[in-house]
Amino acid sequence: MLRYAATGLVTLMIVAVATAWVSRRVGTQDAIADADRVTAIAAESAVEPILTDDILVMDPEYLERIDRVVRGQVIRGGSLIRVKIWAADGTILYSDEPRLIGEQFDMDDDKLEALAGQDVHAHVSDLSDPENRYESQVDKLLEVYQLLEIHESNTPVLFEAYFKYSQVEEAGRRAWLRFAPVTLGSLVLLELLQVPLATSLARRLRRTQDQREQLLRSAIEATDAERRRIASDLHDGVVQDLAGVAFSLSAAARANRPPSRDEIREAGDQVRDSVRALRSLLVEIYPPNLYEEGLEAALGDLTAKLEARGIVSSLVVDAPVELLATDQTQLVYRAAQEGLRNVAAHAGASQVAVRVDGDDETVVLQVIDNGRGMPESEIGERHGHMGLKALSGLAASMGATVSLSSAPGHGTVLMLEVPIR
Repeated sequence: MLRYAATGLVTLMIVAVATAWVSRRVGTQDAIADADRVTAIAAESAVEPILTDDILVMDPEYLERIDRVVRGQVIRGGSLIRVKIWAADGTILYSDEPRLIGEQFDMDDDKLEALAGQDVHAHVSDLSDPENRYESQVDKLLEVYQLLEIHESNTPVLFEAYFKYSQVEEAGRRAWLRFAPVTLGSLVLLELLQVPLATSLARRLRRTQDQREQLLRSAIEATDAERRRIASDLHDGVVQDLAGVAFSLSAAARANRPPSRDEIREAGDQVRDSVRALRSLLVEIYPPNLYEEGLEAALGDLTAKLEARGIVSSLVVDAPVELLATDQTQLVYRAAQEGLRNVAAHAGASQVAVRVDGDDETVVLQVIDNGRGMPESEIGERHGHMGLKALSGLAASMGATVSLSSAPGHGTVLMLEVPIR
């Protein structure tokens, strides 16, 4: 969030600086364009109509007439503060600063281009030029040119107007102040609107991250529980049987006599039983028929094992199990395996039914027995059993749920609900 806010602040500052520069530049250009228009209007409407050849000889009476027009109609206390009329040879024919009248100066390229009828953009005056030696009361001036013609002799003269550059800068500042509330205000508002959204997204991302970490921990715990169950089965079954075989053969060896046929036969039977138990355990860990023949065939093999123990079993599959992902198919199989294992070991049931129902969205597995059941107070304890706990953790990592319901004398129901991906 701090990085996001800092990025937004930096972006806001960059846009503010860029907007200020652009708006001030646009304002300055508009002010210069206004100066061009003012100069053209003043020169063409006020000065050019009264131009005669008398200005070329700088007739005093005629210059007084022009001076009255310039001071009365052109220079009226605004930003235009100086006027000069130039001859083609660089002589100042008229100026509102009378000390400049009659003086001759070298004309720069801009003046020569303006006299030649070319478009010349306004530019900042060089106050160090000799012609501007009386402009010390200002810091910066803007020069604007306008070509005029004396109609009597068709003689071109150059009208030059000087404007206070501070007025131009003020125009740029006003333009910036007009743009600033809209531009910066909208950016600030956008930033304020985005902060709650970004906060919400950050919190949602944190919740998702926490959920993923929880699912990862659950999966690790489920794996550890499954390993402990396998270790327990091996220790209590195959390891004990093989240890018994080893002890009997060792006893025969210590007696310094060859083992009898009965001892050999009993040891062989125990080893074969251990091999069968190991094979059964391997099948439980990785049932080949689950992947080769499908979930229904694998569940049929699980229920068939109960038939050998005298428990009547039934299987009904009425769900699109082929839509399940591989890990979901394994989860349904593991749930049925765990439920049937508990029925055989703890329920004391004579009948068990395995049902797989569902539609295109959810598959529901139920393992229902008619055993002794248990009171509601024991369901939580049973649900915390290592096998069921591992199954619940594995189911949670896939978005599935495991539930257990029972009552004394009414059997137990293990149910798994799996959303189809």
